[in-house]
Amino acid sequence: MKRWAILILAGLVTLCLGCGSQEEPKKTVTSGEVKQKVGEAAKTTKEYLAQQQAAYYQQAQEKLNEMSQKINDLRQQAEQQTGEAKKKLEDQATSLQKSVDDTKSKLSSMKEAGSDAWQKMKSGLDNAMQDLQKAYNDAKSEIKK
Repeated sequence: MKRWAILILAGLVTLCLGCGSQEEPKKTVTSGEVKQKVGEAAKTTKEYLAQQQAAYYQQAQEKLNEMSQKINDLRQQAEQQTGEAKKKLEDQATSLQKSVDDTKSKLSSMKEAGSDAWQKMKSGLDNAMQDLQKAYNDAKSEIKK
């Protein structure tokens, strides 16, 4: 009985070793394949950046148009003021509109810039738009006083 158990156990071990998964030989990668994949990745990255640039441009353009409308509203509110308050609001509205125009010019330059350059210009435009919003909020708070 011991012999049968040993024979069966030896057979099972042999069977298990024979059924093990065999690794497939590793495929070698050629330099041409690497160049192709790198080229595809570069193209995809360029397309992605172009899409991001277009989306940013559109969003910034919309914000600047909204700001121009707010400035027009500020001018209308200035008309209801008198004396020094009226002059101050009109001056602030003129200054704000100049800032909007300058920012639109920068935005237009960004649109012409390549995909690498616009990334660098983006932070400057973001800061200009934040400054513009702050200046508008300051002018708007003058009306409430």
